[in-house]
Amino acid sequence: MHTTITNAQSTKELKQEISVPIIVLEKFTQNFPSIEPVWDINYQGTYNQQLVYKGKFIYNNRSSLVVYDKDGNLLVFAATVEKSEIPDKIIKYMAKNFPAFSIVEALLVTRGTDENTYEIAIYVNDQYVVKVFTKSGDFIKTTKT
Repeated sequence: MHTTITNAQSTKELKQEISVPIIVLEKFTQNFPSIEPVWDINYQGTYNQQLVYKGKFIYNNRSSLVVYDKDGNLLVFAATVEKSEIPDKIIKYMAKNFPAFSIVEALLVTRGTDENTYEIAIYVNDQYVVKVFTKSGDFIKTTKT
């Protein structure tokens, strides 16, 4: 998930033909009418056994990403957020624990139906590191890509 989604517009020019199941296209159109995403196919999960379809697009003036499984179930919706939209509790945590590192990307991520998290990306020693927080700003975990 920790793919930078800010390239959604420019990626469209490099669009290659990808076979996306009709059920996935229908579910996307139900949720985001009149939007044409750039699709990508990946495998994810513990052993990279789950085939998923990722759509990148601009929604409400934000770079956005959706991830569907092969049956059309929405697994993830992520949208960029401005620093001013990040909860104060997260800003304070980052300032206290990572004062020398600038936030390079912030996402509001919805997994499943209602699990919302903020994913705050920074570079530490040239490595892209993501700090994951609850919607209310409590730290959950760190991931590296």
